[in-house]
Amino acid sequence: MAALPDGTRHVLPPDASARHELVERLRRLYRAWGYQGIEVPALERYDQNHPRNDQSFKLSDRDSGVLALRSDFTPALAQLVRGHYPQAAAGRRALRLQYCGTVWHAIDPDVARTREFTQVGLELVGVSNARADAELIHLARESVREVGLVPRVELGNPGFVRALFDLAEVPAAARGPLADAIDRKDLRTLQSLVERLALRPAVREALLAVPDLYGQLGVLDEARRVTPWDATLRELDRLEAIVSEFEDASELLLDLGMARRLAYYTGVTFRAYTFDFGQPLLGGGRYDGALLPAAAGFTIGIERLAAALPAPTPAPSPPVLALDDVGARRLRAAGVAVVRSLSSDLETARDEAREQGARYLLGERLEPLVADATDDGSDEGALRRLLEGDRGE
Repeated sequence: MAALPDGTRHVLPPDASARHELVERLRRLYRAWGYQGIEVPALERYDQNHPRNDQSFKLSDRDSGVLALRSDFTPALAQLVRGHYPQAAAGRRALRLQYCGTVWHAIDPDVARTREFTQVGLELVGVSNARADAELIHLARESVREVGLVPRVELGNPGFVRALFDLAEVPAAARGPLADAIDRKDLRTLQSLVERLALRPAVREALLAVPDLYGQLGVLDEARRVTPWDATLRELDRLEAIVSEFEDASELLLDLGMARRLAYYTGVTFRAYTFDFGQPLLGGGRYDGALLPAAAGFTIGIERLAAALPAPTPAPSPPVLALDDVGARRLRAAGVAVVRSLSSDLETARDEAREQGARYLLGERLEPLVADATDDGSDEGALRRLLEGDRGE
């Protein structure tokens, strides 16, 4: 048997069932908030300007065109909005959308990483204000809670870091490495990079202080003291306006050094965590002007979310194996799991039922296969009443 491609895996029934349940719980939550489901193609026309161009799987089409497997939902969703919802695309009407599906990332085969992911996400398009940002952060928090975990949501504003870079007149070539060091809280690298720049002392000290601007709401006061300039104060005010939308902000933390994808995100960004799991469960933010005039959203990686939960337990064995198709239909309609026997021979069907772990065999009558069959929650009397009703007895 050929080995699977690097970065792919089989998902067996317990894990697959648990993932499907996670997806459905999240989609049900989002529907309750008014987010409509959409689907976009897995195949896209290859675009060198795609945000994840360097991670795209490229495919040659028969007409010599170049296609790519979907590596990010957001560009495809933006295309859908521009084509079908012009008012929202122009920033004149709010539109709430949700999606679910697989994305593929081409990676270095020498690095043990996953190539395909299942993602669930939301986009709130056509409006840009603190209340819209707060709605997405509310849903990020509720997404973690919905699956039985305790949420911790970290908020940042890359515009704050960008304003500092502008004040410091940081060259364009130096901004990416600086932002990465700030986001990772890599103080040694940050100091090394800052020392190469001829900065005013106040701005230099402010840049070095950014990774430590992390914690409860009092961090905003500290940030105003460290960065007392109009441009940075405006960005701090934007963040405070979002936080003020929450009746209970106890599960929110501020991280003013959140600076990932500085050229893409234009407003608030956020990540959601849970305790005793070191990786973010979801992430997103506002990206006005990057793909649409006004848009924000977040994405959840289902594989990572599942990894943060206890291992799923195997599904219970179906209580009934049936030779009688009519009776089986009646039991299934009542919510009883019934496996259809693959043999018409009664003795062979008994062996099959025991292999399946079934408690009962349904042939001409309902036959218990173990002495304590009624102890598994499938009451024999209730099953018989369902069957008798089906036969009109």
